[in-house]
Amino acid sequence: MQQYFPQGLASEFSFCNRDKERAALKQSIADHEHIVLVAPRRHGKTSLIMQVLKENNLHGVCIDFFFVLTQADVTKAVMEGVSKVVSSILPKTKAACSSLVDSISALNPKLTFSVLGQKLEINTKHSTEKSISEVLLALDQFAVKSNKSCVVVFDEFQQIGELEENHTIEASIRHAVERSQNVSYIFSGSKRHLLNEMFSDRSRPLYHLCDLMTIGRISAVSYHDFLNKMAKNKWGKLLSEDVIEEVIHSTERHPYYVNALCRRLWRSDKTPTVESVVNAWEQYVNQQGVWISNDLSLLTLNRRKLLGALACQPTNEPQGKNLLVKLGMGLSSMQKSLSDLRKLDLIYLDANNYFRVLDPAVAYFIRQHSECAV
Repeated sequence: MQQYFPQGLASEFSFCNRDKERAALKQSIADHEHIVLVAPRRHGKTSLIMQVLKENNLHGVCIDFFFVLTQADVTKAVMEGVSKVVSSILPKTKAACSSLVDSISALNPKLTFSVLGQKLEINTKHSTEKSISEVLLALDQFAVKSNKSCVVVFDEFQQIGELEENHTIEASIRHAVERSQNVSYIFSGSKRHLLNEMFSDRSRPLYHLCDLMTIGRISAVSYHDFLNKMAKNKWGKLLSEDVIEEVIHSTERHPYYVNALCRRLWRSDKTPTVESVVNAWEQYVNQQGVWISNDLSLLTLNRRKLLGALACQPTNEPQGKNLLVKLGMGLSSMQKSLSDLRKLDLIYLDANNYFRVLDPAVAYFIRQHSECAV
């Protein structure tokens, strides 16, 4: 069955545009530049990276740090990731493999062969912080000897910054990245303020180690072409302009929600109407209502007030007298709530310098249950 709008990673047929970002990322990897890739969660960072690796036949591995809690967790994730990418680079013959594996003998490599192919396991006897650097340096040494290039993606990298041992881990990673010859690094994350602290603070080990790349929402024009391509494949005809506009309006071009809404629409044997788009979006948000309500209940009163106001009416003057009076907040309380909501990635500043609720489902849910409901 053709997967039009996947819930997980989007690739090939289901991947929408990002032409400029793909070209920029490809060029950075070719030039052996290391990148910090920043975007809110569920905006398609990982899909973008994996699409670039796949369409350019690049060896790479994505190491997810979202669930790491200790320095030992980081070391384990790095070793497992490096094992995977080395295994993908290994030649097919046992003799050639053994020769290359000898180049990383310090990691006590264990190479096994089976009907599924070869698999490499590595280990290190050094202290945890030295292990990370040693493993990454060994990967680069292996890539050089193999005459191959590869990419290491550290996904949700901002989690490292919240660990107690963050400085030693960051220093260990910098030591390896600075000496890299054939390995390119992408540090991907969703919390801009944490990543900014890690790479822009002079006191942090990763200060100015990489170039910054941000990705926003996919353009309306790109979605127009993409949705019509999908419609032509599914129903053999194009969508009406009103239907496309309603999809874009409801989801606010948020990639995750475009896919969530369209998955429901594409289940029908009939092309969607404006009414069916509106109904499908309302049903979807209502299904998420329990989760949304729970998340909102965890916010302080002032944060909820401001989030509700921005859901009803985005503004470029959040500290203006009218909004302060309306919400019954002082200037300092408003400034703190605004800063807190930005750090929590619940609001963002759009291209026109208006503050908006980041999640369109949350914004829609709030409007349904507030005085601004229409």
